[in-house]
Amino acid sequence: MNIIETLRFFRLKLKLTQREMMSEYTDPSTYSKIESGKRSLKVNELEEILGQISINTDEFFSFTTFDKEQQDFREFFYYCGAHLENKTTKQKLLTYFYSLNDKREKNLRELSNYIAIKNFFHAHWKEVEPITSEEVNDIFEELLKKSFYLQYDYVITANLTRFFSAKQADLLVARMFPIKYEEQRDFTTKKFAYNILINLISLKLYAKDYIGAEKYIRLAKKQDKQSENYSFKLNLQYLSNLLNYIREGEPFYMERVYDFIHLLENTGDTLQAAQVKKEVKILTHEKDGEKLLSSYSVGLLKET
Repeated sequence: MNIIETLRFFRLKLKLTQREMMSEYTDPSTYSKIESGKRSLKVNELEEILGQISINTDEFFSFTTFDKEQQDFREFFYYCGAHLENKTTKQKLLTYFYSLNDKREKNLRELSNYIAIKNFFHAHWKEVEPITSEEVNDIFEELLKKSFYLQYDYVITANLTRFFSAKQADLLVARMFPIKYEEQRDFTTKKFAYNILINLISLKLYAKDYIGAEKYIRLAKKQDKQSENYSFKLNLQYLSNLLNYIREGEPFYMERVYDFIHLLENTGDTLQAAQVKKEVKILTHEKDGEKLLSSYSVGLLKET
């Protein structure tokens, strides 16, 4: 729904007349003309309407669609990610991918979507080519030029984290964090920004660069000052415990890792639980650890 359609939706659900949508001091015909499309809606008028009918702006805009194309892309992307063999949706996403592939000049949103498709689906679909080193370096140079980063910048960086060299990653992180105007940023933007740090910590653990992992953990702990993203906090704590176990070998830390896996299973996130189990086995190389992990399979559903 666009803004006008959303206003009409709430008016009807709240059983209000058009006259009740604005204050009694406003021309009675004003709202009627807005809803019928006879005149444009001004920002201050929208603010007045939402205040008049007591609707929080976040709640209102959660019902509003500004970009149908992007909404469709995300719907197709996440559906295909969970249903790789669904031919109908796969074809829709591939058609969109081909249209991006044919464009020499992509805007930031298009580039973000293009890289996201390549990053995830190359491993599953032969129709999607891998990300090239030329693409990685070109994007890195463009990101490095910026002094302010938007949501799509963070999405692109999160998807390319594993392709950047250690030096490239350090340079970008130094510019991207702390997030400028963090308190004004939306949840999704911050989620992708935090994912960059989570990805980097994991990569450092795989590379056995424990000093580097600790450095990024310290930086990550300074983020999310408003404590809004519990998933980020939990993943960060898991990686911190895993690092401590690898370095010190104390069973206490591994017990906390198991608690995280158990939490994922109990909340139904079986895919991430399985991924974490695999990651722990790879990074610890401990037979006892594998035995303990296998005992934590209660409630884990097999992927179909």
